[in-house]
Amino acid sequence: RKELLFRAGEVFEAIRAGWLRVRIGAEFPLEKAREAHEALEGRKTTGKVLLIP
Repeated sequence: RKELLFRAGEVFEAIRAGWLRVRIGAEFPLEKAREAHEALEGRKTTGKVLLIP
């Protein structure tokens, strides 16, 4: 667990510093979480899928 937290901190620092970029493939309002899951399962998106509250 300690190692995981350390590595996660390194990843988030790389994102903050701009060394690493996260590709956002799609955004869905929270009410459409089912559709977001279907898009993931159906491989209709690449990158990360965000649920917006």
